[in-house]
Amino acid sequence: MSIGNIPSSIRQKPNQRAWVLVALLPVGPKRVHKKAGWSATQQERESLENTHNLLRHILNPISDATWDGITTCCGDGMKRKCYTRVVTWLADHMENCTIHAVYNTRSGICECPADELEDHPKSYPPRDHKSYALWVKNTNTEKLKAAGVKVVSNGLWTLRDFMPSNLIHPDLLHNLFLGIIEYLMDWVEGFLTVHNQLKVFDEIWAQMPGISGKLCITKAIPQFESSPK
Repeated sequence: MSIGNIPSSIRQKPNQRAWVLVALLPVGPKRVHKKAGWSATQQERESLENTHNLLRHILNPISDATWDGITTCCGDGMKRKCYTRVVTWLADHMENCTIHAVYNTRSGICECPADELEDHPKSYPPRDHKSYALWVKNTNTEKLKAAGVKVVSNGLWTLRDFMPSNLIHPDLLHNLFLGIIEYLMDWVEGFLTVHNQLKVFDEIWAQMPGISGKLCITKAIPQFESSPK
């Protein structure tokens, strides 16, 4: 957990200790076939319930602070009433599906059907977690399934006066660096191989100036170094 107003130049350096480990979410056993009568579906549901029970335990104090405020001693020695707000949760798609209790083929932000996720610019209403909480309480599995939501009491519902779908933000590591760029570079490598221009590309790449004066590229891209020149 980190405080949002800490400058990114500090927050992004591990040695600055701007992040505090709050808890490690458990990964329960799944598909244990040795226990009779314990189906894979039941195992997955119980594992998800355990995760959200832990989330509820972790977020309870934050929810109280959001509603009632807490007296905090600030850096200048003055005591002030502070009201915390959870504004983002860093996670990839699969992790978001877990903490928002939605199916892997659905979005945690809106109720877009699985077969229309790639259609643009179609838009759908944001997820209505108040309705989901009521459906879970009444075990209305049909409505939950239609919305792509699993039958579990979501730990995020502990937080008051906020929408869980607002926590989701683009994950640069998985979506951009490990997704789009990796796919793009694979295509570029194939294109340059066909035209026998890998060496030229490496020479240009190694001469690129640093980004904002901080990142200076001095070596060729690893996948190109191992390619035939």
